[in-house]
Amino acid sequence: MAANDGKTIVVPNDIFFSQVVESLNEGRNVTFTVKGWSMYPFFRDGKDRVCVRKFDGNPLRTGEVILFRYRGNYILHRIYSVSAAAGRPERPSAQPSAISYLTMGDGNVRGTESAVPATIAGVATGRITPSGKEWKCGSLSWRCCSALWRMLLPLRRWCLAVLRRLYR
Repeated sequence: MAANDGKTIVVPNDIFFSQVVESLNEGRNVTFTVKGWSMYPFFRDGKDRVCVRKFDGNPLRTGEVILFRYRGNYILHRIYSVSAAAGRPERPSAQPSAISYLTMGDGNVRGTESAVPATIAGVATGRITPSGKEWKCGSLSWRCCSALWRMLLPLRRWCLAVLRRLYR
């Protein structure tokens, strides 16, 4: 169904993400506009686009942003910790199926989700602003800002309040 501006098409999430996952499985990278505030300030609702590549099954690191299925819905959130099934920190020799990822949205102050490799559809590779500027998720600046933001978790409520007033 078309939205008021005549350019936007609104598609139910289950249909949209089934197409995203199908494209990823066919080896294509996918770019789509982010909906929701759970990844603010790194991804802004309705403004920024995220570039996603297919998850190749290799172990992921803390700080990476993944698209995964959780309780029947697809979520784009950041990995906050990686652990083996027994609850020990990830070891290089750990089997990929025994790895679990604890995720949280950058715009959240509490609440986490867990993902295992079988539920991960893709990994974010970049953010594109409305002006067309791309910020690569693997860049040093992205990794540093992501690490700093994760460390600010105890202060995040106040940081988000200030950022939302300044940059919405």
